[in-house]
Amino acid sequence: YVCNVPDYCVDEVSDHALAMMLSLARRLPVLDKNVKNGHWDFRPFRPFFRIKGRTLGVLGLGRIARALCIKAESLGLNLIAYDPYVEEHMLANLKIRLVSFDQLLEESDFLSIHCPLTPETQGIIGRNAFPKMKPHAILINVARGGVVDEESLVEALQTGQIGGAGLDVLSKEPIPKDHPLLQFDNVILTPHSAFYSEESTA
Repeated sequence: YVCNVPDYCVDEVSDHALAMMLSLARRLPVLDKNVKNGHWDFRPFRPFFRIKGRTLGVLGLGRIARALCIKAESLGLNLIAYDPYVEEHMLANLKIRLVSFDQLLEESDFLSIHCPLTPETQGIIGRNAFPKMKPHAILINVARGGVVDEESLVEALQTGQIGGAGLDVLSKEPIPKDHPLLQFDNVILTPHSAFYSEESTA
């Protein structure tokens, strides 16, 4: 049978995006590595920022993005979104402010991607986008790899245009062993696993 399952892995993917956001915001990967290497000091990895009061922006406002926003609101995050196919009256009781694409880039402390890969979205987060983002902004992609121009992302990380990235999807999977994204302590990479739980595959 071929059928639509609209609620498939909504919780799993939104949980994965939130976990990446929190891990990078609190510097967990690099702090863990530092302690295991015998260094009991967080100061080299400052600054850290309080999550409450920061802004989560979502690119695409489907079921997964909405689930993420509900979870993020409970942490005190402000919510903004860009989705040209959604209008204010469609947001029901969600406390999400619709903004332009440029506003999304400029205002987001966390930018989470939840749009499909289409000719319209191919490489939309690329060389023209990163300079508009905050230097401490964290990019999360649990949607499709091609939405992010990975060469431009590497440049943005190298030059400090953004603060970090969490990627569950890449334009080429599995990631090549010599890929420059593997070199960054402020990047979390997972193997296209955001969809998975025992429940989602039952």
